[in-house]
Amino acid sequence: MSLSDTAFFLRQEDADRRWLWPVGLSVAVIFHIVVFALSATLPSLIHRRPLLNEVITVNLVALPRPAVNRPEKAAPRPVPGKRAKPVARAKPVKAKIQVARRQPAKVSVKGLPAKPISLRPLSRKIKVAVNTRRLEERRRRQQEKRERAKALAAARRDEKLAELDAIKARKALADMLRDTGALENSQSRRASAGRQQIQSIAFRQYLASLDNKIRQLWVLPDMRQWRHGLEMVVILTIRRDGTVTNTYIEKKSRDPFFDQFVMKTIQSVDAMPRFPPLMRQQSIEVGLRFRPGELVTAN
Repeated sequence: MSLSDTAFFLRQEDADRRWLWPVGLSVAVIFHIVVFALSATLPSLIHRRPLLNEVITVNLVALPRPAVNRPEKAAPRPVPGKRAKPVARAKPVKAKIQVARRQPAKVSVKGLPAKPISLRPLSRKIKVAVNTRRLEERRRRQQEKRERAKALAAARRDEKLAELDAIKARKALADMLRDTGALENSQSRRASAGRQQIQSIAFRQYLASLDNKIRQLWVLPDMRQWRHGLEMVVILTIRRDGTVTNTYIEKKSRDPFFDQFVMKTIQSVDAMPRFPPLMRQQSIEVGLRFRPGELVTAN
């Protein structure tokens, strides 16, 4: 069963939501338990500093002794009839003790410079983040295109080398057949070796053309990020006319959507390449190893 890109995206988003809901609930419950435990045990663990009474420092000052009043000379006896006014006694002078109070030291606290507040709306910041993500997606797509172009160039180069090897093998076989002076057994062995070499070269040439045709269709959608560890191995049984008679999945990846795109790519091939005339086999089995952005073909 194949899915469209929109249906695939909705199913993937639904799977992500079902996975995030229990995880978020578990994290919230654990966070509340930790806060309750800390509120119950943290006050008893904090070291309390005892409060000390205010200390008053007193400086004692040595004061001079008070002057002693010496007795004055006896005044003449007053005339009878007149009373002398009583002499007022000098009041003792009380010494004032100055107590120096300790003034609290003034602590100057310099205010930290306030951070500048951006006056730009929040929507611009979100727009910048979205633009950055689009640039990263565009760079990743360009990198994948360059890698696919390199892989196609390498496959074409291998195909040309295989053709050159086949030409050299045919020439060597023709030279060997023209050599009439050798013994029949020697000619038979050389002919057998030449045929095997030609068969091997033709088979490699066919694998190169098959790899090139499937690689052009092996493109994953860019709606999600594919893990690099994904891998799926498929075995194809191909007849001489290019018909696929059997498809066997030897290894599945852990992502069902990735496996679905692999099978969709194989089914989208109209027909596999025909066997070259130098290949004597009626049918062959070819293994295809699919990875994100990579395809490996082996017999």
